[in-house]
Amino acid sequence: MKVRVLTESGCGLTKQEAQALGIDFLPLQVQIEDKTYLDGVNLTVEELNSFLERGFMPQTSMPPLGDIEALLESYKNNGITDVILITLSNGLSGTNQAIQASGKWHGVKIHTLDIYTTLGVEKYLVLSAQKLVGQEIHPEEIISRLKDSVDHSRGFLIPEDLDHLAKGGRLTPMAAKLAGMLKIKPILEVSKNTEGKVDVFDKVRTMSKAIKKAVKVISKEANAQDYEFYVLNGENLEGTQIAIDELHDVFGEDIQIHTDPMYAVIAVHTGLGAVGVQFVKKVKGA
Repeated sequence: MKVRVLTESGCGLTKQEAQALGIDFLPLQVQIEDKTYLDGVNLTVEELNSFLERGFMPQTSMPPLGDIEALLESYKNNGITDVILITLSNGLSGTNQAIQASGKWHGVKIHTLDIYTTLGVEKYLVLSAQKLVGQEIHPEEIISRLKDSVDHSRGFLIPEDLDHLAKGGRLTPMAAKLAGMLKIKPILEVSKNTEGKVDVFDKVRTMSKAIKKAVKVISKEANAQDYEFYVLNGENLEGTQIAIDELHDVFGEDIQIHTDPMYAVIAVHTGLGAVGVQFVKKVKGA
């Protein structure tokens, strides 16, 4: 058995970072005006944020089908028998199904699951899977351990700018305009509870109150010993610090909080100013 871990840029790694870790990588595509970029290859988070600051309205799509086919063909040619596939949720993208179909065509066994989210949770699961492969844990056992963590995970997004969500069909333009006029901050959830789709969990009046409400929910479901915590910063230092402070207040100063910039594939849909807060149960043995 020859095993590889495969992911895409929703996990926040660049192609170069993934390769350095021994992880295989497919880039999601970002369309800006009439040009298509490959996330994590020729588009960084900083470059995407620069486009957003200048008023561009990007869109995303799954990795190029040619790249998927070429990678699966290389697996077949190099004797790779099993692939542990971790992608953003099926509710957000058809990437997982496309790779599974290619694996079937090329005779490569794909071991996968729906993680029902993306961002920091996806990154943690990818890194954990690679550690377990290094321990020669069987792929099916790895998927079982990842699934247990996914079943005990949740994530919230609080966007500042609703125009991008309206553009991507996540909110109606009228709802986005009305929320802006009333200064309402929707707390969006992307987790197993929402079947991996973006849904509105609650609506509050300020960014600060929205972040505190999200952390309050997290405090009822997680603990400092058994969970990993992620805060995603969409160019909102004040909101990010509020999230970090609230998590420390709830779980203590000793907990480790992973703080990353909002990954490009989600920043496209949230625009600038968003804050994300996620938790996931630690993967057994990772």
